[in-house]
Amino acid sequence: MLSSDNFQELLEPRFRKIFFDTYAELPEEYPDIYKVSSSKKAQEHDYHVAGTGLWEKKVPGQAISQEEIDTGDEVNYIHEAYGKMIIIERELADDELYGIMDKLPRKLARGGRALVEMTAVAPLNNGFTVDGYDGVPLFSNAHPLIKGGTADNLMESSAFGDATFKLGLTMMRTNMVTEEGLKMQAKATDIITGPDLEFTVLTVLQSAGQSDTANRADNVVRNRVRPIVLSYMTSSTAWFLRDKTNADFNFFWRVKPEFKAAENFDNMVAKYRGYLRFSCGYSDWRGWIGNMGQ
Repeated sequence: MLSSDNFQELLEPRFRKIFFDTYAELPEEYPDIYKVSSSKKAQEHDYHVAGTGLWEKKVPGQAISQEEIDTGDEVNYIHEAYGKMIIIERELADDELYGIMDKLPRKLARGGRALVEMTAVAPLNNGFTVDGYDGVPLFSNAHPLIKGGTADNLMESSAFGDATFKLGLTMMRTNMVTEEGLKMQAKATDIITGPDLEFTVLTVLQSAGQSDTANRADNVVRNRVRPIVLSYMTSSTAWFLRDKTNADFNFFWRVKPEFKAAENFDNMVAKYRGYLRFSCGYSDWRGWIGNMGQ
């Protein structure tokens, strides 16, 4: 029989196991697009600088030309704390017969898991409308460069297909430039979509023949990039190309998910809470091409 002195202690190991088992039921999606790190500070910061442009011909007897190192935007990652609590009455612990006790930590865990994934995909969901560190959205045709001029990583809105996919691959190669305006020689390694476009993308990537022609010419982009499907994408038409070498999406764990419990002796209730703290976002638009789709 559970007593008022130990019913919380008897439930806690079981609840803890259910919480963490449920949290890890499916592979986490956000690490597919983020560099995941731990942080020991309240905030993390990134800074943009512009170095030198093209080298210049040296004139015999004269000094090599020099160029100033210019600074640009600062990117701040502020770790936000999140949590949720459930309270178990003694009578519920004594009398319930329908698995309610197991459902409560599962619901607690799933709420935390969903929060992380939804927050992590927000830069893509908001990538066409919400301004980032440089004053324009993540996907824009007017990213300001420190040394002057602008750069473009926004495709004209078009439905995903063989032809538009190839245009995106070419745009990744041609439009990625440094703060000095130098070509970066980027190359797409991944395509990111929501569940609605998953099978359309697989058809283009995996068909032996070109997917949108009757003569079934060779599919020259077969398995060219890795498909990544994010469950919490809000758009059914948007698609993105990423060069994982140059992309700079960062996820910082300040406190990974934890599960704690305490009992109130007087009113005989036990409290269980989940808690986590993290931040995520991007420090650079480079390495990404975005298309809103149609």
